[in-house]
Amino acid sequence: MNLEKAAVRTKRLLGLVVILGLAILVVGIVIATLAAHNSGSHADLATIIHDFEPGILIACFGLAVTIAGAVLQPLTAVRFQQASDASWRYEQVRGAIENQRQQLEAIRESVALSDAAKQIAYRHKDREALRHAIREDIDKNDYEAAYWLTSEMERRFGSKQESAQFRDIIESSRRKFIETEVREALTHFDLLLKRFDWAACYREMEQLMKMFSFHPDIQRLPERVQNARDTHKRALLKEWKDAVSRDDVDRSVELLKQLDQYLTPGEAEGYKEIARDVFKKRLQQLGVQFALHVSDKNWPEAARIGQQIIDEFPNARIAAEVRDRMPIIREKATQAGSAVAI
Repeated sequence: MNLEKAAVRTKRLLGLVVILGLAILVVGIVIATLAAHNSGSHADLATIIHDFEPGILIACFGLAVTIAGAVLQPLTAVRFQQASDASWRYEQVRGAIENQRQQLEAIRESVALSDAAKQIAYRHKDREALRHAIREDIDKNDYEAAYWLTSEMERRFGSKQESAQFRDIIESSRRKFIETEVREALTHFDLLLKRFDWAACYREMEQLMKMFSFHPDIQRLPERVQNARDTHKRALLKEWKDAVSRDDVDRSVELLKQLDQYLTPGEAEGYKEIARDVFKKRLQQLGVQFALHVSDKNWPEAARIGQQIIDEFPNARIAAEVRDRMPIIREKATQAGSAVAI
């Protein structure tokens, strides 16, 4: 503030110097003009110089004062600005030093406190930090950590009522989280049931039983899987019997293959004769198709049907006969394919 006042005063003073110099310059010019007028036109050179000298000297002095004042004004402004900047930096450094001093003083006082005094002094901050940590763990679904911190709050601060409130909040959030997880898991499990993917169902059920064994919907999963298997088995059996009654051999064989994983040995024994009859018809059907394709010289299809007979009925007599003829049939099928390509 003192530098600013000094700068203003100096600026005004130099302004007055400039004005004074201009005034002296004007006075010198006036004196020189009057001297010229008084000398007249017939005066000699020495007289003219003698008469002009005072005015010229005064005018030169006024001009010098004016120029000095004008030149000094920006120079002093720059110097005052530099001094002001240096003063500002000094104040900043002094403020920073004062701030550090206060912090060091606070640290010194904190270190000087006893453990009991520290506990009292920071009790509110510690308690607020615990509250924040509990809420953070709840938001992250880390309920075990939240329960532990709640117990710690009750132990350290004796906040039984607040701890009880936090436990209610934790339990409510935990229930909602579990219900959401269980609903999503059961939705995926239902898709596996609809696809009759029993291996995936059992794997998923095992994982869910480990994670949510306490949940009643998860506890009922084994019963649901068994009921779904039994229902699907009954549907397959009904469809198989319908296919047998329609003499739909292809569909009967396909359904028998599916039923193989559902029927117990005792149940399979009960359907053994019907199944044997179905496979017999299937073998006869394939044999007839094979013979027709050979007769029509449809070698590629004959090779396909022959391989099917060998794969499905490897121990049948007709399979042995077909196996003996397959090299020739395959060769002719290859030749037929080459001819078509040409």
